[in-house]
Amino acid sequence: MNVNAKRVLVIALLLALAVLAGCSAAPQAETAASADTGAAAGEAAGPTVIRYPITSDPSSLEPGLVLELFAGQIALDLHAGLLTYNENTELTPYIAESWEVSDDGTVYTFHLRDDALWHNGRQVVAEDFKKGWERYLDPNVGAQSGGAPFMAIVGAEAYANGEADELTGVEALDDQTLQVTLTEPSSSFLQNLAVTTTWVVPSEAVVEGQPEWVDKPVGAGPFKFVEWQPNVKIVLEANPDFFLGKPAIDRIEYVIVPDANTALAQYEAGELDIAPVPPSDLQRVSEDPTLSQELGRWTRAQLIYAGMNQSMFEPFKDVKVRQAFNYAIDRKSIITNILNDAWEPATGLVPPHIPEYNPDLEGYPYDPEKAKALMAEAGYPDGEGFPPLEIATLNTTTAEAIAAQLSSNLGIQIEVLQPERGDMIDGLWEHDRWSFFFFGWTADRPSAAVWLYELLYGGLDSNFSTYDNPEYNALVDKAMAAIDPEEAKGYWQQAEELAMEDAAMIPFAYSRYLYLVKPNVKGFSANLFGPIGFAGVTKE
Repeated sequence: MNVNAKRVLVIALLLALAVLAGCSAAPQAETAASADTGAAAGEAAGPTVIRYPITSDPSSLEPGLVLELFAGQIALDLHAGLLTYNENTELTPYIAESWEVSDDGTVYTFHLRDDALWHNGRQVVAEDFKKGWERYLDPNVGAQSGGAPFMAIVGAEAYANGEADELTGVEALDDQTLQVTLTEPSSSFLQNLAVTTTWVVPSEAVVEGQPEWVDKPVGAGPFKFVEWQPNVKIVLEANPDFFLGKPAIDRIEYVIVPDANTALAQYEAGELDIAPVPPSDLQRVSEDPTLSQELGRWTRAQLIYAGMNQSMFEPFKDVKVRQAFNYAIDRKSIITNILNDAWEPATGLVPPHIPEYNPDLEGYPYDPEKAKALMAEAGYPDGEGFPPLEIATLNTTTAEAIAAQLSSNLGIQIEVLQPERGDMIDGLWEHDRWSFFFFGWTADRPSAAVWLYELLYGGLDSNFSTYDNPEYNALVDKAMAAIDPEEAKGYWQQAEELAMEDAAMIPFAYSRYLYLVKPNVKGFSANLFGPIGFAGVTKE
């Protein structure tokens, strides 16, 4: 899949780097202080409100255009698609009640529910998906995926290039039957349809050919748009016409809180119902008799890594330098002493619980002497002649520890930079600002392609390290073309081993989700990709 703009997992890395967790059942939670209550004794309580922090205003509330992790989470509440992922990260029917696949694996026939309505009251029909996917293939709209999830469809390339008037491989057989024909079998097609970036909106609600709403955001999800106060909050309310039933929560307030430590303080003050726990506070929270009972942990499919931009920094073109950087970092000591074991040291590029994860990879051990020897072989004995370097990050504490170890062990000079988040993200996608950076990449589907294709395949905009090895690219091509899961897994693992040998990046850690949830909030949960939305949440 050609990911020219997979920014859906990007700016909210701030959230990603602050929101951490392991694995356990969902916790419980407390009453929101801001929820309205009856003025007189005996009067029924007012609406139930969940107050949940997000790090900034989202770039868009159209599902195919979201650029941030938290915006993808909002999309789960505001929108609905053909398929979705449940709390166990399993593909689940959603607007599509069922589907069949032809024997040759190229024709998918989806049968849509007849009770799904857009928030404007119109029925969701098969033609909506054809029009919506054509919209996301239009380069003027700027879909975050660049239309990549649809490129396997017959006619997609021609439509995206302006050579056809319609997406010929998609046909609405009737209002509730959608037929999609692929150019060749694809093991990832259904996975892509469960990601919010393939979910669509009614064509009458958006400006044709432009990334704009005609009026307000319109979806088909469990909650409806109410208001957006820039730099303050986004408010949704329960959709009484939602096809799976009206949610128990009356309102969601996505409160904009840029700093995770501030969000934690607001949670403790009763101003938020849910909050991420920064690694620096994990020990205190775990030892607090009250907060520890409100702490929930979930497995997360996210790789935290340091990227080395080979097109910007000449020394990074030398594999010995890249390997030296890997050997010079003591991941375990940083994670234990600074991050309170909130993360798990990374041994590879694909996180655990992804089908192609390779448990046999051992990664780069901490070996400063070997690192020094490799630097000397590369022509930089004790760091002599190595140019000054800057590491850009949104997480200065961890980056400072990494920079200190590299400086001490390799004899080089590294300065830590913390750009404004928009500047950080823009610089990564443009490949022109950061020679060295500390970042993270989170899954939107359970596939090694999220990391091995999107981050390292030659020529992609999301390949922030500008790594380009033809042998590696060929292995990825074979993995993506393979229909048999075990065959594909073999190619993915070969590609990962090669990238590790090449030291294409510095895998640092696998993060976790870690949230505090008030005791009277029930049903909050997360799968590998993040919180699964508030449709099933209740509040006592």
